[in-house]
Amino acid sequence: MALTYSLKYRKLNFFQKVLLEKEGEVIIDRNSFRLKGKGAQDTGERIWFADIREMSIKDDQMSFLTYGKDRYVLSGFSNLFESFLKDFMRVRNEFMAENLFMKVGMLYHEYDCSAEIVNSFGKIINKGRSRIQFYEGSIVVIPEIRECFVIYLDFLKHHEFDEDDYILNLYLDNGNTVRVSKLGTSFEDCVQTLESLLGKMYGRIVNNLKEVLPGLDETTLLKLAYRLKGGRALPFSSLKKIHEDLPLKLMDLAFSNNPAMLEKAKILRDEGGDENFYLSFSFFTRADNHEIITKSWFICAVPAKNIVAFAMTSNPQDSAIYFFRIIMQKGDAKEKLSAKIMELDQAMVIFKGDFSPVYKDRRELRKSRYKTALKKMSFLRLLRKSLLTRNVAVGGQDFKAQLDHVYERAMTLEPVAAPILKQGAGSATVGRAIEAKTVAEIGTELKAVQNEQTVKAPTTENKAESKTNVEQDSMAKAKPRKKPSTAKQ
Repeated sequence: MALTYSLKYRKLNFFQKVLLEKEGEVIIDRNSFRLKGKGAQDTGERIWFADIREMSIKDDQMSFLTYGKDRYVLSGFSNLFESFLKDFMRVRNEFMAENLFMKVGMLYHEYDCSAEIVNSFGKIINKGRSRIQFYEGSIVVIPEIRECFVIYLDFLKHHEFDEDDYILNLYLDNGNTVRVSKLGTSFEDCVQTLESLLGKMYGRIVNNLKEVLPGLDETTLLKLAYRLKGGRALPFSSLKKIHEDLPLKLMDLAFSNNPAMLEKAKILRDEGGDENFYLSFSFFTRADNHEIITKSWFICAVPAKNIVAFAMTSNPQDSAIYFFRIIMQKGDAKEKLSAKIMELDQAMVIFKGDFSPVYKDRRELRKSRYKTALKKMSFLRLLRKSLLTRNVAVGGQDFKAQLDHVYERAMTLEPVAAPILKQGAGSATVGRAIEAKTVAEIGTELKAVQNEQTVKAPTTENKAESKTNVEQDSMAKAKPRKKPSTAKQ
């Protein structure tokens, strides 16, 4: 059922010029809201929740900026502004939680609490009174009047319960800390719920690892499950510390069905070294026969060449290797490498092993379930922007010959145009890298055209001289001829 509130609203353009000012109502629906004036003839305009870029609240009025660079200011709610704000944020947060893949699995429990975020710089972001929801693979915090956020169990570093102050501290891999307080009598129940969810998650991973890696003891599998979780990248150099046979077993698990990809992975591994080579796996169970499906992929970084390579290895048909720049403009590639690995981890864990939102053209994803994520997920935008090219070379020698060109492009440190990459191994482009024209190449072409026009265009002096010559010619033509003399006649 739609929610309706009376209000006044203004629409401004990018230069803060008022384009529209009306008194009417706002109608809040599941995916959007409509602003309309008074009268049955005024249909108003619909604004989707996903199209809101920025939003601010001040002095009983709410303003927001859309991706179309239109600004709206909502006011005149009388004494119902707080009620409107709670309803608006509740509906919008539910939409965001659904469309940004925050809800992972089944909902277990929900509690009232107060939440705040302490970022890596020590700044406290207060979220106020909230609802905290525990799902199988995530924790969603939905504030009353602020934007919701999610904590994926795969990126939860560790947790701590402060029994003196009844505070739950959640420490994340990105350096942030989430403090959950004011749980009241639900504190102990919340503690048991979180520990139960973590125990079930690791239990599922260990059971899957037992099926695909027989012969390893429980301690080894538990250590591996703690690092792997739902698809985190495992540094190859650290596998031997867990078990001496683990590197060979995981390489066989990843590349047993794809020996062609193994040859190309060895070439990259020789370039970057074992410390920059990563393996990862995720497991899914078929609903019909309960068969375990294993997805595998590798990541290899060559910081000296500003390159990170990614490729799926599960099936023999997997032949594409995607290359990403580590840094786009300036900086040290070694320092930024961990952030790029984290971006790839987030893409594979959150999207359940589906890499298509990273490389597909935006027009293809416009009607997919990833359309909101393309606007709102910062890591996805960064990955798409840093995507350099895709290589589908079949043979190892062809692949090695093309690497030098990829390295050369990666070291230019110039922004790239988003490439349109299409799947399909049967095309005539197999064996060649699909290259996107960079902004630098386009700029060079434009500059050449401008220089050519400059050469052709006459200067000011040439224009004046040309004008004088034209005037002299016209005067000469206009001068009358002399009559012949009488003597000659």
